[in-house]
Amino acid sequence: MPRITAALISGKARAWTSAAAAVMFGAGGLWALPVPAPSPEEVVIIANRRLPESVGLARYYAERRGIPFRNICLLDLPVRERVSRAEYDQQLRKPLLAFLRKRALIVQQKDDGGDSSGSRKAQRAAGEWITRERNFRYLVSIYGVPLAVQDNRDASLLPRRKRDYHSRDGAAVDSELCLLLMPRYDLGGAVNSPVFNHLYYPDGDNASLFIAATRLDAPDPDTVRRMIDDSIAVEETGLLGICCFDQRATVEKGYALGDYWLEESAERWAREGYEVIRELTAAVWDEDVPLEKVGVYFGWYTQNASGPFIRPDFRFSRGAIAVHIHSSSAVTLRSGRKYWAGPLLAQGAAATIGAVDEPYLPAMPWLHILSDRLCRGYCFADAAYMSLPLLSWQITVVGDPLYRPFRRRLPDQIRALRRRGSDLSYAYLRQINQLVRSGALNPALDLARRMAEETGSPVLREKLGDLYALNELVAHAISEYREAMNAARTPETAVRCAAKLAAVLKQTGRGREVGSILAGVQKRWKGSRVLSWLERVSP
Repeated sequence: MPRITAALISGKARAWTSAAAAVMFGAGGLWALPVPAPSPEEVVIIANRRLPESVGLARYYAERRGIPFRNICLLDLPVRERVSRAEYDQQLRKPLLAFLRKRALIVQQKDDGGDSSGSRKAQRAAGEWITRERNFRYLVSIYGVPLAVQDNRDASLLPRRKRDYHSRDGAAVDSELCLLLMPRYDLGGAVNSPVFNHLYYPDGDNASLFIAATRLDAPDPDTVRRMIDDSIAVEETGLLGICCFDQRATVEKGYALGDYWLEESAERWAREGYEVIRELTAAVWDEDVPLEKVGVYFGWYTQNASGPFIRPDFRFSRGAIAVHIHSSSAVTLRSGRKYWAGPLLAQGAAATIGAVDEPYLPAMPWLHILSDRLCRGYCFADAAYMSLPLLSWQITVVGDPLYRPFRRRLPDQIRALRRRGSDLSYAYLRQINQLVRSGALNPALDLARRMAEETGSPVLREKLGDLYALNELVAHAISEYREAMNAARTPETAVRCAAKLAAVLKQTGRGREVGSILAGVQKRWKGSRVLSWLERVSP
């Protein structure tokens, strides 16, 4: 991915929002503002009539979310991921607008003015339509709807200086659909988003015509169906698990921005009580790192999925949100092995954001804004687009637009989990961490002790060991780590606790005990891929 460029953040992209409209991230006194809840009636679904799986998934999603069937737009589209600009315009954009007019989801009138700019790339021409009223808010393209619009120009014939940002007219279909109702805009380069970094959609004609366009898409239809089900289920019980951030530890000009996003994201999720795991070297995580129950993954910077996320036995936590920053992270969504977006979804994530072509780093999702808006209770579509600075560009947003992982407060989530007889470990882990962050260490210890005893959770015993170790209560820490290791239900929990136990024993002059502990774990979990990690960290 090329470095940040002056051209990309200059005023050369068409601006539809003034600087005064921007709302600063983290501004004081804003945390308690109510978040508008999206309505199913505000969703329009696009499916490919030529693909039965696309039509079936569209109806399934509408039924699950209570979206009126009249809001399903069936179009005859190419059955491939990339289409030409002419195919997009004639087979998707124009028929979709006709459908919206017919269903009274928009009110438009003919524009007889044409384009006076002289630009050969102008999207609108004389005789096109001008939108006067819009009665929906979200578009969701279903599996089978093309992913990207190809660049019209043959970049190989152009000098490099003309092959840059301003000369390209290709885009992710979602990103182009966001501007479906907008008046004339230049297809060369990108357009500044009118909703970037806002807490609410601002007033004004351009913002009022903006559409949050996502897609429910994945390597296969079964994965799409699972994404729908997971998103709906997690709204009741909350997003459970840990949050993982793979940074690059770079201070190199032009790249430090990515690490800044990840640092701030880690802090934002930690404020919600999540257990945060960070990788702080230039390398990505090794495949044998004992990560499990991952609810959030943000990282960079390799072309193809790697680390624990490609282990056959790895699964994300239900409803997980996973984003990997790379220029080709979403070149295709049909592969569960190549690039990142497809493999993350295939491994259990419910939502991701990726690049169909080189977007340049500043045009990637600003992950700390995405994190903040999700934690405030925004739906996935709104949170995603508030984090994206550019439209008519290369970023695709994949997931249920209505998905709200923070629809309910943590106490309500715990009550819902109790009613269902579900595992409470990670919900209580959040409560414990929130107490620790507030300085209430003794109440945190008390809650950890009570819940570990009540639930028998190895995860909570591991946390209790961490708290004891933090307070230099070594004997108690050793006891809890040992008990959690022996009670572990997964090899990941066992090797983590064994490594922590070994470290404490070595620090207290009891290193001779470590060998038998490690041998016991290796015997019990023989064949597990995470055992090699234990051998490295506890030789």
